[in-house]
Amino acid sequence: MKFIVYILLFASLLPKLSFAGIEPKKDTSRVVGSAYLTRSKAAGITKSQLVDIVDSLLDLEAIDEREIELISYYNSILVSTTANLSLVKYGNVPATNFYDDFDESTVFQITPEDEFPESQIIKIESDSLGVYHHPRIGPVNSRFGWRDGRMHKGIDINLNRGDAVVAAFDGMVRIAHLQGGFGNVVIIRHYNGLETIYAHLSKIKVKPGQVVLSGQLIGLGGSTGHSSGPHLHFEVRFKGQAVNPASIISFTDNKTFNDSIVVKKSRYGICAYPSNASMHTVERGDTWYEVAKRYGLSMKELCVLNNIEKRYYLKPGQKLRVN
Repeated sequence: MKFIVYILLFASLLPKLSFAGIEPKKDTSRVVGSAYLTRSKAAGITKSQLVDIVDSLLDLEAIDEREIELISYYNSILVSTTANLSLVKYGNVPATNFYDDFDESTVFQITPEDEFPESQIIKIESDSLGVYHHPRIGPVNSRFGWRDGRMHKGIDINLNRGDAVVAAFDGMVRIAHLQGGFGNVVIIRHYNGLETIYAHLSKIKVKPGQVVLSGQLIGLGGSTGHSSGPHLHFEVRFKGQAVNPASIISFTDNKTFNDSIVVKKSRYGICAYPSNASMHTVERGDTWYEVAKRYGLSMKELCVLNNIEKRYYLKPGQKLRVN
């Protein structure tokens, strides 16, 4: 009953507060409230959270029409008796435009390469999608690529046992359990269509179906599974296909290179890189082959872009044109 009274009271106050002809005072709580409503729209909301929002908005001198519309939208979801069962269980399931279901039993749902478009641009950061947060700041021990005759499909970040590991983007936990060589692993599906993997954890702090925000604690660093010492094995996947995290995230500056990426089919498989990429800064260990592979180019195409006929030894800091 209290909840219904709040909604009715809020609706009745709206005309008086919004159109009283009084210049509203500057109120920083509006910024917080609006941001929370926007993020909640992506992450789902509970009845108690909605009541708290109404309480906070009633303290404002003026209320935007957009805010009452969002309140009404959430109320309609909460009281609906015909809501989709998946919505009841999970809230707003992430990336439904990219995935048919939310499978909590299959570690990787790998989409065949021939089902990918040749190239597509995906927004990965925005006001509605949320922003990136580095899962663990620390030196990189091992890069993406072939290692000891096997494909290493992630980035290894050095840490100590018990160090906090956090979610990279807003999303929902799909996997959170002990899984073979990964040890204790958490897999999060994000609203931007990506999935991130956090492996070798000593402890898992989340459960499948749980909504998490970027920067939220999801586990503690460790060395479970096939691991030679404490580190975080961090992967980025799109529709199950592993892409090089270092192609879209700077592990020096601990942020994404751009707020959107290109996902492209190439002779090397599926690759991803910033949509605004035009030049590549050579890093230690880079080769012509690795740079070409990162951007879905052949080595011949890379040479043509850089007006050379014969490849030479690359030096860290050197710039190569990639688009």
